[in-house]
Amino acid sequence: MSMLKPDFNDPITLQVMWDRLVFIADQADIALGRTAFSPIVRENHDYVTVLLDAKGRALAQCTWSIPVFITTLPMAAQNYFLPAFPPESLEPGDVIATNDPVIGTGHLPDMVMLTPIFRNGKIVAYAGSIAHLPDIGGRPQSPDSTDMFEEGIRIPMLKLFKAGKPNTDVFAVIEASVRLPHEVRGDIQSMVAANEVMCRELSRFMDEYGLDDCNELGEAIFSRSERFMRQAIAAWPNGSYKAEMTIDGFESDVKLCVSVEVGDDAIHVDYTGTSPEVARGINVVPHYRVAHSVYALKCLLDPDTPNNEGCMIPLTDSAPAGSILNPRPHAAGAARNLVGHVIPSLIFKALQNVVPEGAMGDSGGAPIWGINCQGQRSDGSAYGSAQNFHGGQGGRSSMDGLDTLSFPSNCRVTPIEMYEMAVPILTERKELIPDSGGPGKFRGGLGQRGVMRNLSDREMNIYLSTEHVKHPCLGVLGGQAGRNGAVMHDGRHVFPKGRLVLGPGERLMIELPGGGGWGDAQQRSRELVEDDLRQGLISAAGALADYGYEALAPTTPAKAVA
Repeated sequence: MSMLKPDFNDPITLQVMWDRLVFIADQADIALGRTAFSPIVRENHDYVTVLLDAKGRALAQCTWSIPVFITTLPMAAQNYFLPAFPPESLEPGDVIATNDPVIGTGHLPDMVMLTPIFRNGKIVAYAGSIAHLPDIGGRPQSPDSTDMFEEGIRIPMLKLFKAGKPNTDVFAVIEASVRLPHEVRGDIQSMVAANEVMCRELSRFMDEYGLDDCNELGEAIFSRSERFMRQAIAAWPNGSYKAEMTIDGFESDVKLCVSVEVGDDAIHVDYTGTSPEVARGINVVPHYRVAHSVYALKCLLDPDTPNNEGCMIPLTDSAPAGSILNPRPHAAGAARNLVGHVIPSLIFKALQNVVPEGAMGDSGGAPIWGINCQGQRSDGSAYGSAQNFHGGQGGRSSMDGLDTLSFPSNCRVTPIEMYEMAVPILTERKELIPDSGGPGKFRGGLGQRGVMRNLSDREMNIYLSTEHVKHPCLGVLGGQAGRNGAVMHDGRHVFPKGRLVLGPGERLMIELPGGGGWGDAQQRSRELVEDDLRQGLISAAGALADYGYEALAPTTPAKAVA
């Protein structure tokens, strides 16, 4: 019995099918999270699942997503994977993967994986996933590396599975090069399983709708998303909007410059003037930079449309070769998030007067603070796990910033109990820091304080990835900066980046920064006084005497007071 071809011009049909694609990615997300071995994948949700069309363009992504992953994955597919592995070189059961920073997300721990989906002997789509592995050998994830080669093993693009069978030689090399081979192998297998879920469910979806390929459905999704994005851009005034920020860097400050060029229906982001690359692991490769440029603009322009390839078409960016946002191929970048996560705040600052209702103060969770504990137990076995900490979100146009929010990374936090099972650490304190958010009409969110003690009888290596210790999170539209962060070792302030040795019984205390404020705090106070005056809660004379404001006369009769 033949099935009628779906009408992709019918909005209801398209919405139902579009939602089904998102659900397929969500099913794979659940499979990966439930089967993963390491806390950073299983608990932190430091991974994504994405469904791509036959050209490597993103059709749908899992609902809970890491912004940088959902953009870098399709770029890796289109720019590298598909040219290296054309359809004729692939067969059912093949799985191709790499952790090359330039191809993928900018640092070695992230494995990028692609599985072709076949139908009637031809590739109709790809299942894609990225996950942050718990270890990749070399120096653990840290900003004090000097080039990519000391940051771990680099796996070139290759067939991790061929016709359904694992490439045992590759797995042997990986397992021999990492500290946690059981967890690393388990997480990779979980990624393979998640991709298989997408393969299976897309095939069922295509059977149900009688589709031979995804081409027409994809074009309908892409064209509508692109149109929504261009319409949103057209509502902004044309112009060039600039901003600068200074952040801590490593040995010296890093200056970030941006010019957001708004045209009739397209935007280009230019980072000319940004600091040159450094011989430390905070350099940002182009894919990672683009992802954060796109993410910031998507938030401001069209936050509601499900993310896909069409959303990215009107947006481009560039950075000078040799800058910290466009370094040489082998530049160190293990902690590239320390610079990359600041990009959305930089763009918000540039556009604060264009879209004040969408702009947000700089966030203490931009970047994530990573506390990576590594060492050996008395029996000689290795342990290792990273815990993420987040500072306060920047203030927003309608409310205060949230406390301790993961922005823009969107990662969860490993439960303390799970972290303490993975490494011999006791978390003695984890608390909000009062008044750490920047003042403003709406204040920044609060930072947090954490105290951790080494419970082992051996020294423990802790690798610190922190920011906004020297330079606080800035506010927008007159909002003030939040409280700086701090790192202390047994009560002494220490250099906040790189390797720190924590002796038995010693404590590490970290204080994360508060978010920057939004708007003028005095303006907010005046508005509150004037609102009370209008409601008859105070008199004009009282407003002047008690608050120092020449308040407006009441516009409505004062309420009777019993």
